[in-house]
Amino acid sequence: MPRKIFHIDMDSFFASVEKRDRPGLRDRPVIIGADPKGGKGRGVVSTCCYIARKYGVHSAMPISKAYRLCPDGVYLRPDIRKYREVSAHVMEIFAGFADRFQPVSIDEAYLDVSERVKDYPSPKELAIEIKKVVFLAEHLTCSIGIATNKSIAKIASAMNKPNRITEVPPGKEMEFLAPLPVGKISGIGRKTRVLFEKNGIHTIGELAQADEEFLRKNIGEFAVGFKYIALGLDNSPVQPREGMESISMERTFMTDTDDEVLILQRFREMARQVHQRLRRHSLLYRTVGIKVRFEDFTTFSRERSLSVPVNTLSPVILNVQHLWREFSPPPKKVRLLGVRLSGLEEGRQVQTTLDRWIRKGH
Repeated sequence: MPRKIFHIDMDSFFASVEKRDRPGLRDRPVIIGADPKGGKGRGVVSTCCYIARKYGVHSAMPISKAYRLCPDGVYLRPDIRKYREVSAHVMEIFAGFADRFQPVSIDEAYLDVSERVKDYPSPKELAIEIKKVVFLAEHLTCSIGIATNKSIAKIASAMNKPNRITEVPPGKEMEFLAPLPVGKISGIGRKTRVLFEKNGIHTIGELAQADEEFLRKNIGEFAVGFKYIALGLDNSPVQPREGMESISMERTFMTDTDDEVLILQRFREMARQVHQRLRRHSLLYRTVGIKVRFEDFTTFSRERSLSVPVNTLSPVILNVQHLWREFSPPPKKVRLLGVRLSGLEEGRQVQTTLDRWIRKGH
């Protein structure tokens, strides 16, 4: 069966975070980057909102040029610490929906959802669910590309930004790619694009039809790899980063709640899902943690460590329930819950004394 790969890209991430936190900027062109100093500043634009892009401003542009194009814009220095905190939460949400998860920058990631998508009527319905959860949790939007491989999913996510979903059905890859400029392929920068164009290759469809020997001779061996992408062929896996430190999941309630039956039910659901991800990666865990965010956004984290690393489910559920007791009954309504497994290491299946104790009915 064809894979189901999502590429998710947060929409003008830095600028959107600033607009969220400063509602007065909602309808203003916001440019994040160096101080323009009245058009005499040095440095570049890190990113900008979509309103600013209508003035011709874009990422990596000299800040002095951005000021000339948009002198009435709001220029802000980047708050990287804040963006990283928001990114960490967003990536936890993405990972919670994925069979395999690969963050590639502070604001984008690949998800292999080939198995997870079977729980939904269609891949698009899963994408809609992810977008809803992200917006509910962080009041930010994202664009999602859906395809059978990473290269096409990345191209698709950029097609209809912002806040859209673009799906390329299996079998339609070449039809989707053919009319697009060759520079749409990730990895083909300006210089490489010009080289292709000098050799008569302007579209991805033309690249797909190009002779391999011609590509090697006139452009370089690397061009053959781009031809395979143009043909819709990319088997590269969604590869989690090496040295994974934790596996976690967070869920925001549609309506803040103090219903402990619902809270514990949600905790157990997340415990099972993070455990499934742990097993897929053939890992052991030593520490179980929870996160609780109340309606006033006060947030608490608690964790417990086991004496030995294990990979079984029951210690996750039991420790999550035990850690929740500190907040029971909840003093305020709960907005968000999280479950986290850490102290990860490679390992085989382990049968713990705790599991045997549970099976005996204690």
